[in-house]
Amino acid sequence: MARSVSLDDFGRQAGELVRAVAADGETVVITHEDQPVAVLASHKSVLSMASLVDLPRWEEWLRDMKEAMPDAARKLERLARADKHPEPVEKASLGFDPQVGTVGSEAGREFLAGELRRLGVPIVDRELLGVIYTVMLELCEDKETIYEEDLRVVAQEKISEAPQRLKLLAVTVTSTTGLPATAEITLELGHGPAMRREQGDGPLDAAIKAIEKLTGLTPSVENFSVVAATRGHDAIAEAVIELLHEGEVVVGAGASTNSIEAGVHAYVNALNFLVEARSAN
Repeated sequence: MARSVSLDDFGRQAGELVRAVAADGETVVITHEDQPVAVLASHKSVLSMASLVDLPRWEEWLRDMKEAMPDAARKLERLARADKHPEPVEKASLGFDPQVGTVGSEAGREFLAGELRRLGVPIVDRELLGVIYTVMLELCEDKETIYEEDLRVVAQEKISEAPQRLKLLAVTVTSTTGLPATAEITLELGHGPAMRREQGDGPLDAAIKAIEKLTGLTPSVENFSVVAATRGHDAIAEAVIELLHEGEVVVGAGASTNSIEAGVHAYVNALNFLVEARSAN
């Protein structure tokens, strides 16, 4: 269970608390006026838990954090489980209303662009936006209800196909108890494939370090979560990651029967949106 201390107590006990965190892996929640304001945790323990998301201790730590920091937990839950309670999108707002003879409009295209940016999936290239909009109109014809997640999935798929965008070609990770994890990542960088091997505190940490070396992008991870989308030992894992870079916030999602691979896919997808957002500057 996470230990809770007031800001005043932390000021008096900082040295003792930091030593406890470093030595025992204890997690400390710092409060001010009965509200959580910060979390003190071992760097290694957090990275290890984040990179081994299918272990029970990760779920226990998440439960402690949800109890200690309910506001942050609600945001993370929204990102991780958006598809469990999908929000519908009005087809008419997308410019699809056959009853009045409208199948596509400039207003609908602009509405799509605004919704994608709100969802952390910015698309600034007008040609790429047009491709995504065409696919969305086809979905409007085929599906009775369009959901926000449909917008995100189509955008992620089409942006990965666009020239000069990142595409994950291969990921191999190895992890042995007591030793640094190793990840080998191969990306399509727009000018051809490139491979990088890096070590880290866990498989996901190593993979992210390799991707950073390949792309030169070093965003901060604001939120990261993996949930099981199906039942069974071979369940599909769905990962959602929120990145912050130079004031731009983007959200990427990925899925795989391997939770680490799902996280890597989500990270690469989010980086594609960062690349897209930067192209407008």
